[in-house]
Amino acid sequence: MGSTTRTIATFKVNFLQYLNENSEATQEFPAFAKDSDHLLDLYRRMSFVRALDNKAVNLQRTGQMGTYPSSQGQEAVGIGMGTAMQPEDVFVPYYRDQACMIARGVKPSEVLAYWGGDERGSNFANVKDDFPVCVPIATQCLHAAGIAHAIKYRQEKRAVMTI
Repeated sequence: MGSTTRTIATFKVNFLQYLNENSEATQEFPAFAKDSDHLLDLYRRMSFVRALDNKAVNLQRTGQMGTYPSSQGQEAVGIGMGTAMQPEDVFVPYYRDQACMIARGVKPSEVLAYWGGDERGSNFANVKDDFPVCVPIATQCLHAAGIAHAIKYRQEKRAVMTI
C-alpha cells in the first residue's frame, strides 16, 4: 500500500525589504535613512555595543565576571528601538537588551556592574523611569503591561516598550 502526501496548509509571510540580496535598492528609503550623519551615528552605536558585548563575554569566560547573556547579532534591533523611543517613554528590558538600554542612556559601566553582580548597576543615572533587567523569561511583559495601564490611567503621553 503506497503512502500519499497532501498539502494541509500553506503560509505566506509578508515582509518589507529595502535592499535585495545584491544590496540594490528595492524601493525608496525612509526619510531617516537619507541622513548619512544619522546612519553613521547608528552604525557607531551598533559597533560600540558589539565591542562591549565581546569584552563582557571575554570577561565571563575568563572568570572575571559572572553570568553574561551575549546579545551578539541583536545590535541593530536594540539600537533602532532605543533611538526611536522618546526620553519620557519607559523601557522594560529582558536580559539581552543591552543595545536598547545603551541607546536609551544607560552607561556601559552600569551594564557591566549589574552583570558583574553589583545591583547598583540597576540604578541608572540617565534613565530613571526605565526598569532594571528582567532575567526570568517573560516577566518583563507583566511589568510592561502594568506600566502601560498606569500610563493610560494617568492619561500621560508616553509609551512603554518591552520585547
